[in-house]
Amino acid sequence: MVGVLSATALPKLFNYSVYQQRTLFDDTLNAIRYAEKLAVATSCNVMVQITGNQFTLLRPALTDRSKCTSTTNTDFTLAVSRPGTSETSYQNSVSGISLTSTAQYIFFQAYGNASSTASVTVGSQTINIQQATGFVYAP
Repeated sequence: MVGVLSATALPKLFNYSVYQQRTLFDDTLNAIRYAEKLAVATSCNVMVQITGNQFTLLRPALTDRSKCTSTTNTDFTLAVSRPGTSETSYQNSVSGISLTSTAQYIFFQAYGNASSTASVTVGSQTINIQQATGFVYAP
């Protein structure tokens, strides 16, 4: 019995990259969903930026409400805080795990819709974003 367990279970326990990929995937999915909810709650666009194997959530400066409807990435200079923690920015990346997107910038607007339909790939898993509704899902 010990031989069967060691042959099947132990390799999974020591393959740490599988757990890292799942953690990054879940964090990315939750961040994108949070960006949509934050845009609706504040009536101000929120940008999800995906560059260099990292995601970051940004908003326009709180002092300039005129940029709330912008979809120009340079207008988004304020880092969104990670909810539930004291971290000042909502971003993440894991060395060795690929994080790519069909759009470098995804903007969620006050009605919950997205600026474009996009797919975000984390390792071998995909997150889809529908433009018209802002629906974020993982098949």
